[in-house]
Amino acid sequence: MQLLTSLTINAESKNTQAKSTKTQNTQTFKVHFYPKQYIIETNQKTITIDKHLIIDRDNGNLYEKDGPPPQSEHQQMAFSAFLGTIYILDKPFLLLVEDAELICTIDEQDIFQIASVAFLPYEPNEKIMQSAKANEILKMIGHLRKLLVMGFYFSYGYDLTLSKVKQKIEEKTEEKFLWNLNLIRNHLKQQIDRKWLTNIIQGFINYFYLYINGKKLDFYLMSRRSSKRAGTRYNARGIDDDGNVANFVETEQIIYYNNHCCSHLQVRGSVPIFWNQRGLLTETKLMRSAELTKSAYKKHFKGLLEDYSRVICLNLMAKKKSAEQMVTEGFEEQVKLNSDELIGNVKYEWFDFHHECKNNDFSQSNPLVRKLMEHIKNFGFYLEDLKTKKVLSVQHGIFRTNCMDCLDRTNFIQTKIAMSVFDISTKQLGVDFQNLLKMSPIEALDEDSSKITNYFIQYFKNIWADNGDMLSIQYTGTGSTHTNITRTGQRDITGSLDHGTKSLIRFVNQNFGDNDKQEAIDILLGNHADITASYSKQIDEKLKSRFQDFCSFSDRSILVVTWNVGGQTVSQSYDLNKQIIDYAADIIVIGLQEMVTSGTGLVVGSSQYLQDWDKLIASNLRQKDKYIYIKSKELLGIGLFIYAKERFQDRITKVSYDTIKLGFLGQIANKGAVVIKMLIDDTLICFINCHLEHGQKSLSTRLQSLKDIHQNIFNQIGIGKKKEEKIEQCDYRILFGDLNFRINLEADKVITSTQRHKLFIDQSRIHEAKETLQNLQKYDEIISNREQNQYLKQYKESDINFLPTYKFEPYSNIYDKLRTPSWTDRILVGQNEHCEHKYQYYKCHDINYSDHRPVSALINVRTRKEIAEKKAEVIQSIYKNES
Repeated sequence: MQLLTSLTINAESKNTQAKSTKTQNTQTFKVHFYPKQYIIETNQKTITIDKHLIIDRDNGNLYEKDGPPPQSEHQQMAFSAFLGTIYILDKPFLLLVEDAELICTIDEQDIFQIASVAFLPYEPNEKIMQSAKANEILKMIGHLRKLLVMGFYFSYGYDLTLSKVKQKIEEKTEEKFLWNLNLIRNHLKQQIDRKWLTNIIQGFINYFYLYINGKKLDFYLMSRRSSKRAGTRYNARGIDDDGNVANFVETEQIIYYNNHCCSHLQVRGSVPIFWNQRGLLTETKLMRSAELTKSAYKKHFKGLLEDYSRVICLNLMAKKKSAEQMVTEGFEEQVKLNSDELIGNVKYEWFDFHHECKNNDFSQSNPLVRKLMEHIKNFGFYLEDLKTKKVLSVQHGIFRTNCMDCLDRTNFIQTKIAMSVFDISTKQLGVDFQNLLKMSPIEALDEDSSKITNYFIQYFKNIWADNGDMLSIQYTGTGSTHTNITRTGQRDITGSLDHGTKSLIRFVNQNFGDNDKQEAIDILLGNHADITASYSKQIDEKLKSRFQDFCSFSDRSILVVTWNVGGQTVSQSYDLNKQIIDYAADIIVIGLQEMVTSGTGLVVGSSQYLQDWDKLIASNLRQKDKYIYIKSKELLGIGLFIYAKERFQDRITKVSYDTIKLGFLGQIANKGAVVIKMLIDDTLICFINCHLEHGQKSLSTRLQSLKDIHQNIFNQIGIGKKKEEKIEQCDYRILFGDLNFRINLEADKVITSTQRHKLFIDQSRIHEAKETLQNLQKYDEIISNREQNQYLKQYKESDINFLPTYKFEPYSNIYDKLRTPSWTDRILVGQNEHCEHKYQYYKCHDINYSDHRPVSALINVRTRKEIAEKKAEVIQSIYKNES
């Protein structure tokens, strides 16, 4: 292959990046409007389908039919693309692209960016506009219109979700990069021709060309953002239980030159642990223990290894910044924990970008790139001979780069790696690029752009800067704070001012603007709380009746303890195993109330008390078996603590929590609930630790509190209102705590009954002792109100064979004569259909630490694990029967 020694630029290509193609309606799809149907046909030039597509507006069914549409009088409109059916507040709309901008052409296929979209309602316009939800629907449509012009691309013949190498091995569309999968899923299952539905990706695509010694070089840059764990910066951080990370982007650099095609991939993504940043001060928190993070971390990297063979993680965060240090340490802990399983295939490299490049000397990043050069060469790139269609080489590894947001520092370092790859690949194609530049290509990126005469370097820097800007806008609402550095090679005064301005705008967006964007993303992807595609809902209901066909089942033991500790500080030497935790269950759940009772403690918060109890519980459980920490959470002195045996660490996922204040105006008193839910395999279990209103005359308040808990927990207004299972959707619900329900009798009568019970027990008159308790229970508020209350009747409770748990005189077994003794401390279980549970025991512990007695229950539950292959077969049979 001849070595080319000169670089020449075609004059007309100098301004290719500055050109902007006008938007157009490609008129590829024509939609005919009929009262009961939409009928779509193609223009046959761009997409050839001999039939037309009929969509029933009443039920959403799709089917193809020969011949032209009916000739009756009707309206019709032309569109550029059909993206599927989108649900907005349960109202279905066809989503179509009106205008699009031609970005470039690759492999003779045009690539367009969405410029405007249209929503065609299944219901008549008048009906929707007259509905109570009309304003909300219009608002959401407005948010979606803004979102969908933010870097969304499509092509009729080029699958943008696939890199060159995946296209070559004829892989199917990459679903994680397909942003309208939710809109087309049910359409595809109705087995219509795939050509009707246009794939869209979000990210960045652009192109430039120039001539090297008379031969044209085409340069493309494509970034594909993952639709998994998608969202705005402060709403989507870290990892989820399926191994998806926020702001995951695959960036592909493609070169056509000298009858060859080169492709190189890099990825970026949030640090793969459970963490978030929220609030005005963007406080950073780690959300899961290292043990519970391990499973998701492994899933993430196993996915990367399947796609890219080997991985080198480049972490660019600073350890001198507390937030970045916390997240970095969490990352490095996972690197150590998983080193045995991922050894040799995943490597980790930390580079403190801000420290190394201090004083705006960004050339100090070059030693890192040189250090990585051996890996860059070993990983290689995809290379295809366009004449023979033979693949000459493939890429054998990927650089996974992150900073805090995976935007600014990340894009800068990716640019340098990309330049190194370009230099290596062009050498193989016969161009000594370094010799042409008379300097190292990565050092050329640091040169002041005003002094650079090489058009390729200018174009290269600009296209990568544009990439950084677009990805940053999609995640934060502003362009990259490092654009000025990437574009010019320097941080001048203008760049410094720009950095400050963008940081301020990001702060404003975080607190005031991101909600609407997040909501639009969740609607598009089907994650919004108020959206349910009716057809999918029907399938889910049918699946529930066929669990036996695709699940395996196991019995799990859960020990639940509730204890109002009355503000008492418990010594770290206290023996919980001897006093309360008397069974090594699979899962240990402890709910405390009144960990702190002072007004100061309630105002300041009880986090220190939570930590002390966590430490005490953990030290006791270590003596019993190998337990791992799952989650603990507190609110106004109410603490909930969950631990599980170590063998369950990969089987417990999707741990989330919520809290609700129930005191005076929901703020001042120490009443409320702390709720934690989690999946054990594929069974969702919810633990609800309550402290309800006290007082003999507060029954209605307690019942109202139960209603508030069930209606508002996991359903409170939040950013994006992301879809989440509510309490009543959980397979099992365990309601416990100081529920404060009373016995409606005079205190002296109840005390007399308790004395009689003790006497019968001493005399071994067990039957009479039991009858005494049963007579008291007739006046218990839970038992007497269960059937009339829609929330209490969802729960069952084992027989109560112990005396009332409240109220005792301090440090004694004597009831306070001024209060009616009552079973205030309770443990109840609710379950959904096809679930099974059984109390192994339900008892009170004789501990006079506070004015309440702790209560525990050992409960067996039946959990299920779905078998993916069998489930797919069942779903297919349901669709077949439906059609």
